[in-house]
Amino acid sequence: MKTDFEHWLAAQFADTGAFTAFIVLVRIGDDAVVPVKSSYAHLIGDDMPWPGMRALLDGARTSWDGVAFFVGLAHDGGPLPDAVAAAKLKHVESDLKSDPLAFNRGMFFDREGRHLRVDETAR
Repeated sequence: MKTDFEHWLAAQFADTGAFTAFIVLVRIGDDAVVPVKSSYAHLIGDDMPWPGMRALLDGARTSWDGVAFFVGLAHDGGPLPDAVAAAKLKHVESDLKSDPLAFNRGMFFDREGRHLRVDETAR
């Protein structure tokens, strides 16, 4: 059975073809989602089962509970140039630090590849 991540990746690739993925690893607490590490990758296909992606993410050598993916496309389609992707990653990081609900603008998954969302909590 495919994970939510695998379904998303196949649908995203069918929709846009190759793209840049901004990847943000997070720790999830009782009432907080905290970004801990980020990067970007150019995805040129949808043949990435969740166990393979999880192994790559574990290679970051940091503890994580969830991961968010945000899609970036060049003006004419396809992955962004590296310089543009690096600058855009800083923008994504800033958005997430200032507003945790921004995670919902991407695709957010737990360690099992299941889709998550961030909701406001009452304090």
